Amino acid sequence: MHQDASMDAQVGRHFGVSTAPFMSIRPLRNECFSVTHLCCPVGADNPLAIHLPAQPAYFMLLYMRDAEHCDIMAGGMETVVRRYRKASVCLVDLHEGASIRLHSGLDALAFHLPYGLFSEVASIPHAPEVAPLRCLRGSGERIIWNIGCALLPLFERQGNSVDDMLRPIAIAVCIHLMQHYERKVLDSDEAPLTVWQEKDAKEFMTDHLRKCVTIAEVAAKVGMLASDFVEAFSATVGIAPEQWLALLRVDQAKDYLRDRRLTTAEIAARCGFADELQFNDTFLKQTGMTPGDWRRGLYH
Repeated sequence: MHQDASMDAQVGRHFGVSTAPFMSIRPLRNECFSVTHLCCPVGADNPLAIHLPAQPAYFMLLYMRDAEHCDIMAGGMETVVRRYRKASVCLVDLHEGASIRLHSGLDALAFHLPYGLFSEVASIPHAPEVAPLRCLRGSGERIIWNIGCALLPLFERQGNSVDDMLRPIAIAVCIHLMQHYERKVLDSDEAPLTVWQEKDAKEFMTDHLRKCVTIAEVAAKVGMLASDFVEAFSATVGIAPEQWLALLRVDQAKDYLRDRRLTTAEIAARCGFADELQFNDTFLKQTGMTPGDWRRGLYH
């Protein structure tokens, strides 16, 4: 665990917790990857303003618990307070800085990711090309959540063993963001979702996972016609909403498959599949194996 006077070491100070533990490493050459465990005891009656300075870097929060905050705009105006769910992420570009006001306590992992780090990662054979990343606001992120859970025990360790484990994690975080959150160059007639529409649509689909929710219902939630929503979602996220919902259901099914007391028919119902046949077909298409084969692989 490295301590220095760089921005990596100052994330905690910006959030009012100068003693927040952090880990920092140069995974490839010159650029640092850092992650800070922020625990800010903020009460609703005493909200806390956070200001991050402009710099050539991205900043990502992974919420370990639900939190509430609003944005503070350049002129000082504040947006509505929104809830950010456990296991979701915010990803912002710090080229003009960023400001929020916390209206609840915050338990989160904060990742500081310089632009140059992505350029270094892009030089790895078969890595994605470097490109600007798009903003995320409270999007559920299973892979980053799993990485965050793996990182937490490392804050209690010291020495080279931490570096050996942190280095591949740092590279994996960058590659995942480069693969899945590249800012798309849209055609002039394409209208992407706003960050809030994307957040609301994904949360609505997550909350109604067990129901046969229709795309028209999701579109109505964000105030759009179904056809416009499908086009905008696809342009923003890179896949159609039906595909995103199928991936979500398969991810949830994997969690249930770990419980051998549940039958595949019960899991199909819990995850919103029409029946066990649709569950098997969708799971096979997404993973290359049936739910039964995937479950057996867990215990062999």
